[in-house]
Amino acid sequence: MLRPPFGTVAVTLALLAFWEAASGRLFNAYYLSRPSELALKILDWAASGYLWPHLLATLLTTGLGFALAAVGGVGLALVAASNDTLDRVLAPFVFMSFALPKAMLAPVLILWFGVGWLPSLLLSFLTSFFMVFFNAYSGVRSVSPSLLNSVVVMGAGPVTMALKVRLPAALPFVLLGLHQGVIYAFHGAILGEMSASNLGLGYVLLFAATDMDATGVLAALAVVGLLAFALIRLLTVIPGLKAMEGQGS
Repeated sequence: MLRPPFGTVAVTLALLAFWEAASGRLFNAYYLSRPSELALKILDWAASGYLWPHLLATLLTTGLGFALAAVGGVGLALVAASNDTLDRVLAPFVFMSFALPKAMLAPVLILWFGVGWLPSLLLSFLTSFFMVFFNAYSGVRSVSPSLLNSVVVMGAGPVTMALKVRLPAALPFVLLGLHQGVIYAFHGAILGEMSASNLGLGYVLLFAATDMDATGVLAALAVVGLLAFALIRLLTVIPGLKAMEGQGS
């Protein structure tokens, strides 16, 4: 299932071959280094041990940011959708925060927490949180009122309603939000590392750019792209996820 189609592999190899041949001939090799040079740069980073702490930092930031966003987003969606008064009070703040470009939060996080891992984690969490929350909220709000009324008549309390009725009924929406939330957590982690951290793949990319190392910049982009591709492919093999997403959409 993880094997890419033959056509995709063929096109990728053809583009890489063209890039390798054209670099230094059709365009300046300094600004667009050959794929072979990028591969050598990545291998050098891996062999020297430079790559692994940054790769691990990005994965940890993404994973923890997403975990916090999943718990907080789904939890807040269940609470807000179950209480009309709270829903009306929170709605303006939530929608305003969702519309705010998350990159604008980086200077504030640096001001509050300094440069380091914590601002990157918070940016990963915030970027992912709203994607998880809005999908879960839409699903919880779409649960049939007749189903809810029937459960109330049977004597179910608020916690039982939330965990045993609303959440299972909204599961396709929740899974879709979690699927998208992982990608957004990764985006937030890279953005945070470029803005407020001294560790991670985003920092590697920014450091190479400030050092005027075009090959390093492209090599870092290649590592980030490969990691993003692996993450997306991994998400597509979660059993039942695609089918349930289709139901949610």
